[in-house]
Amino acid sequence: MLISFDGLDSSGKATQARLLTEHLKTKNIATAMFQSPDYETSSGKALKLRLQNKDGQWERTPWKEKMGYFAANRAEHREEVISLLNQGAIIVYDRYVPSSVAFMVSEANAAETIPHKDIQKAVQDLEYGKNGMPKEDASIFFDIPPKVAVDLLKGRKKTIGDTDEYTDYLHIQEALHSEYVRLAEENPQHMLRIACMNSEGNLRSIEEISLFVREALARKFPNLAQLFA
Repeated sequence: MLISFDGLDSSGKATQARLLTEHLKTKNIATAMFQSPDYETSSGKALKLRLQNKDGQWERTPWKEKMGYFAANRAEHREEVISLLNQGAIIVYDRYVPSSVAFMVSEANAAETIPHKDIQKAVQDLEYGKNGMPKEDASIFFDIPPKVAVDLLKGRKKTIGDTDEYTDYLHIQEALHSEYVRLAEENPQHMLRIACMNSEGNLRSIEEISLFVREALARKFPNLAQLFA
């Protein structure tokens, strides 16, 4: 089983992926966590420079070329991921193919008008088809307002002293959010939407969101509900 954690920057994907991984391990389930982009690999380091506009100008890069950079980075872990899946492990991915679909749709439509279904198909054909990446069994969409995401991201980057990237700005996050919402509404049984804000407009606690994630997965996979309890 492969579970994809998707959503805006600083929406809690990495934290929640880690918590689910730890939870499953307490159930004695073989579980591995991956992230994408993986900035520790050679292609990931090159991609980060591009996103920071230290190597070329990202805004002027054709969307199909951008798509290839993300896909190539993800494919670096293909053999390991497939091997673990064949051994019966659960893979938890901090950003997977659904994230690339959302990003590429927003990127392509920033430059030209292309039907989102065509872009979605191009991403999926490259990732699942040509590159042979396994399809996710479920995607968890962490729904957080773009302004909240940007504020959290700025705080985190200030703390660690990281350079801004192309995606760090509000208008980019707003476009991404619209695509994630569209994907979740089109296929709610596959992309499970987690409301990260409470009814009063405040960010829910990490523990509450973690519980919501496990409850959503238990509903999605009732035969495996005990794993998420």
